[in-house]
Amino acid sequence: MEPTGSGVSGLNLATKPKQISPAVKHTRNDQRDSMATIRQPQPTRKSQPSTGPPRSPIPLDPVEKARRQMGYRNNWNRKPVDQDSQVRWSEPLSLSPSVAIIGGGMSGLMCAKELARLGIRSTVFDTGKHGVGGRMATRASGEPSLRSGTGSRGKPAVQPGGLRFDHAAQFFTVTDPLFQDVVDEWVEEGVVRLWDGPVGKLRAESGAFYPLPPSPPRYVATGGMRSLAEGVAEQLLLKGDGAGPEGRRLSLTEVKRPVWISKMQAEEGRGWALQGEGRLQGVYDVVVIAHNGKCANRLVGPAGAPRVAEQLMRLRLNAVWALMVAFDGPVPVPFEGAFIQGSPVLSWAGNNTAKMQLRHSPSDLECWTIFSTNAYGQANKVPQEAIPVDVADKIAGEMLAAFRQATSGTTSSAAAAGRWPTPVFTRVQLWGAALPLNTPGLPCILDPDSRQVGVCGDWLIGGSLQAAAVSGMSLARKIAGLRGKSGPEQLAPFRLGLNTQFTPLRATDIGEFPH
Repeated sequence: MEPTGSGVSGLNLATKPKQISPAVKHTRNDQRDSMATIRQPQPTRKSQPSTGPPRSPIPLDPVEKARRQMGYRNNWNRKPVDQDSQVRWSEPLSLSPSVAIIGGGMSGLMCAKELARLGIRSTVFDTGKHGVGGRMATRASGEPSLRSGTGSRGKPAVQPGGLRFDHAAQFFTVTDPLFQDVVDEWVEEGVVRLWDGPVGKLRAESGAFYPLPPSPPRYVATGGMRSLAEGVAEQLLLKGDGAGPEGRRLSLTEVKRPVWISKMQAEEGRGWALQGEGRLQGVYDVVVIAHNGKCANRLVGPAGAPRVAEQLMRLRLNAVWALMVAFDGPVPVPFEGAFIQGSPVLSWAGNNTAKMQLRHSPSDLECWTIFSTNAYGQANKVPQEAIPVDVADKIAGEMLAAFRQATSGTTSSAAAAGRWPTPVFTRVQLWGAALPLNTPGLPCILDPDSRQVGVCGDWLIGGSLQAAAVSGMSLARKIAGLRGKSGPEQLAPFRLGLNTQFTPLRATDIGEFPH
């Protein structure tokens, strides 16, 4: 899931917005009406004796209060694209092109990995403060990513140790042979293992749990999902091609983070110039957009690739709250992961302690990640860069109550049901632009006329980690095939997805899984 702030691959956002109340604009008619009201004599009202204590004003909902203070509206305006802004170059793509990949989630990393295998250099730009991976995100004790909880309830006097939460992608499955080969390598290297714990469906209204079949297998990263992304990035940096100083092999891939690319501009005879962090970040023959949402739209919209921009703007994304919670003892349920059905608040609950085989201090702690539904996420959406304390308390409280209620019928004994563990740590995060709600249903988008602007990501095929990986590898192969090509006839086979219609995606609120 991808926050609008932080990358399955996705939803970055380091700057805190100034808390300014939205200005109220008045038209001349509004002003005249207001003045007329003031000038008119007002009827005299007789005071009535009080029949009870004075009524206290109804407190404003924390979410609505935050929206008003920050001038926030839960909408997404898409500006029309200027079709006349199309940039074209007559020169063919170089046989040794330089590629910029904007986004270091699974799709961007796998695109870089495949490009390197094909002998093409690339630079991955990622906004992640704590690591690459996008929606392959993990927060852990002892790291800057988990210094404290959020809200008043999430900040204990002493933070427990050994906490670790996958707070976006929870696990993945494999059905594609191309991706299976990659996953088999990860299993051999020990960075990925099978998750055979009970995972299934939880009916919130009855508390009934139905385990899923073991096939297709479920995979997890041994140290959390971010460790898998970092492992892929580390391999890219270590593997080289060609001789460097003193016989050292030079890597074909460079990873830069945290870097926010804010502008791309065509420079005649050179390529695409990228601006970010207040300076030029380089000029590249090919640009790959490996992230999505409003930030990608703002980048590509005015750049000179209007057909790519239009497709990006057709994408719709859900919004999901993630609750990371540590309990002071085991939660009395018969599962390690559950898709929650029939709850207006929750869509998933997963036991990180069991899944990652964690050790905590104190030893009886248990770490869980709980996701909201898209409907709840949209109804409680606020600017995610600076979530107010009262909003964090509201979200954590409501999600915890819904979790306990949904699981109330799963325990086998009254004694177990009576001992519900106490939350000792909570942290909430909003993925404001998380997973896709619609898809064009093809591996990638590529405009060869605009000097190769391409798009990869899970949303192009579905909403899973496998979809992200396959998309990135597919785009890399198309870019490699474009080398030396020019003219309408040679470029035509590489013109992909520019007019493809989108269809609704049938997936869970946390991604596309066979279940």
